[in-house]
Amino acid sequence: MSANPVPPVEYGLTNISYAKLDRRTTPRFRTVCFDVKMVRGGNAGLFRARNISDTGIKLDTHWRLAFGERVLIKLSERLAINGVVSWSEDGRCGVEFDHPIDCAAVLRAGAELKREDRRQGALRLETMTRATSYGENGIRAVRITDVSHLGMGLAHDGSLAMGMPLKLIAENGVARSGAVRWASAGRAGIRLVEPLSSEDLERVKETV
Repeated sequence: MSANPVPPVEYGLTNISYAKLDRRTTPRFRTVCFDVKMVRGGNAGLFRARNISDTGIKLDTHWRLAFGERVLIKLSERLAINGVVSWSEDGRCGVEFDHPIDCAAVLRAGAELKREDRRQGALRLETMTRATSYGENGIRAVRITDVSHLGMGLAHDGSLAMGMPLKLIAENGVARSGAVRWASAGRAGIRLVEPLSSEDLERVKETV
């Protein structure tokens, strides 16, 4: 069990109605493939959701989770659900929500957010990890401000431009190639060529 359990507070669901449980039928699972942020105590990670229902979610995760451990599942930066680990084995786990949700409405809200958001609703892990960039602007020191499986946010000296190819090496050795999707006022968004695994995400997030 985590020494700092997630507070039992529901938030982020103001636009999602709770579903009424129908005890005459089993919950209907929807097969999905998208990233969610799971928070346990003060630690957060990005993991792939495999299915979701009104009452719970199944995730791929390398975390060792205890039965009954409390976690927070963030489906987006706007939608978060408290729950409890119902099982964990072979790199996967199930989380039972504290309260049932309207699964269909949650998925519709996520699709709408993707259309509105420049980052297509991608969840990120915040960090301030030092890194080195290699590109047509030379070799530069940068800061990774946030990271996802497919992208990074950078703080830089203003020399990055949209479309510029880059190689990035984080201070802990994780290296990826990518291209600048946008750059403005010393900030930039990078699209990675090769996705980061959940383990590499945690390595990038941790500052040395």
